[in-house]
Formats: sequence, structure tokens, C-alpha cells
Amino acid sequence: MSFSGRLKLVAQLLILVMLGPVVAVAEEPAASVNVLAMRNGGVVLAHTSQYDKEFPVNAMIDSSLENYWASGKPSPGGWYPQSFVIEMDQVYALEKLVIDNREIDEEDYPGVSAREVRFSVSDVSSREGWRPLITAEALQFDRKEILLPRPVKARWLKVEIHSNYGDPNFVEINELEAYGKPVGKKRPFLDANGIYQTNYQLLMLKVDGEEVTGCYEMDKGFVYGKTNGRVFDINWVEHKGKESGTALLVLSSGGFLNGLWYEDGIMKGPWFGNKLPDRASIDCDPVSAAMGVGFNADTLVEKSH
Repeated sequence: MSFSGRLKLVAQLLILVMLGPVVAVAEEPAASVNVLAMRNGGVVLAHTSQYDKEFPVNAMIDSSLENYWASGKPSPGGWYPQSFVIEMDQVYALEKLVIDNREIDEEDYPGVSAREVRFSVSDVSSREGWRPLITAEALQFDRKEILLPRPVKARWLKVEIHSNYGDPNFVEINELEAYGKPVGKKRPFLDANGIYQTNYQLLMLKVDGEEVTGCYEMDKGFVYGKTNGRVFDINWVEHKGKESGTALLVLSSGGFLNGLWYEDGIMKGPWFGNKLPDRASIDCDPVSAAMGVGFNADTLVEKSH
């Protein structure tokens, strides 16, 4: 090493001694859980339209790029804005939003991607306390991540679509996502036990810890599976066991049950309904429904594991 090189090294060492030991400061990890996802407790409370059961609004929060939402046919007055209200399982300090248009029908309907999207939030209720959050331009046939300038408290998110990229009839979104950290303690979930008036007639759910069983009037079906009290990951069986599938349903704080049902792993449409008063009755019970589709009543608990 040259004399000048040795002088430079000594100078660097002196600076390090004067500054003291270097201490690594760990940054707080960014929120990594999509709090809008149905599996994480997100539930759609209201929406303006959907094309049909193959393109339901719930497809926007099912965490799958295989499914997407498409708007309904436009009225004479047009179809803007399209809007949705989504409830999260508790209050969060939101840090990032995502609009994903990657797997929609842009190839057959150029310009169908949502473009101008406005977000509002509330930590009061789904009807009151709304505050404008941000208006963003989604990407055509691509994914847009929106980092918020600062965390914003919210339990309810309103999403309004004001334009697309040119298709004259429809607008589509693949996935909506939100990321943030919990604020305060999570409130107890609504008691899920009871009867629901759904789009597939009456449904009864009985919860015992993490286990859920039930039945529904249409086709005398039986359901069983797991729940945390808000998210229901269940199996359904009907027609004496000849037909079966799964469903992912989420119960809102106001008693609205909403989700999707699947057969052979393929999304078939929404399953939703409101919880009825406790005095409501139903023409089925879980044990009889289970036996009717080939389950032995003595092994129902084993079947739900």
C-alpha cells in the first residue's frame, strides 16, 4: 500500500472511532396481510351491479386472479359511478391499496379495465363517517399499488369507479387489496349461530368452538367445516352425497353473510343472506341433513376435521 493509501486508511479508522460503534436499527416491518381478502375477514356489504353470478363482486376480494368482477349492463343514464362498500374484521391503519386488472377480459373487450377509482374510509359505520381518502388511476391490464402518504384509520372502505379505458359498455376489476396494521383490540364477532335467508333459501349454522355444521333447505343440503366466528370455510353436500363442494362465507358485524361457493374447485357464484331473528325456523337440522347425504351421525365431528 502506498503512503497516501495508508494515510487514507488511518483517516477512515479515526472517523469510525469518533463516531462510535455502528448500531443496526431495525425498521418496523410493513403490513403484509391483505385485510380486504374474504379469508382474512373482508366482506362486501353493498354494490351497484355485477354482470351475473360468473362475475360477482365477491370475486374482487377472493385472492384469486382466476375470477374477476364485471359491471352489469348499463342503464340509459350510463353506468358510472360503480361503487362498493367493504367491511374489514376490525379497524386498521391502512398503508397501501391495490387495484389489480391483470387477468380481466381486456383481449376481447379492449378498454374494459377500471381507470379512475376513488376511495373513501370510515371508522364509524358503513353508513356514516365517510372521509375521502384518495383518487387513483388504475393501470390497464396491469396491477397498481398505491402507497398512502400516511396511515389512515378505517374499518369500512368505499370504492367508486368513475371511468374505464374506453369500453363503452362494461368495466372490470380483478382484485382489490388493502394492507395495514390493526388498531386497538378486535371486538367480539357477532354470534353466528342461527338461520339465514339466503339466495339458496334458508341456511342454518351451528358453531361449536372452531367447528361449524349446518343445513340448508334447497336440496336438503348439509354443511360442515371450520370457522373463527366470522370466516366460514365449509364443505357442502347434497343430493344424497352425489354433489359436493366448498364455500367461503364471511359474516359482517351487522349479520350479513356473504361469500362464494365452489364445485370441483371452480367458483360457481355468490352465496349470501341476512341473519334472521332467533324465532325463525327451518325445515332441516344438521344431523338429519348429514344422514340424508350419507354421513353417519356418530362421525360428524370426525368429518369436520
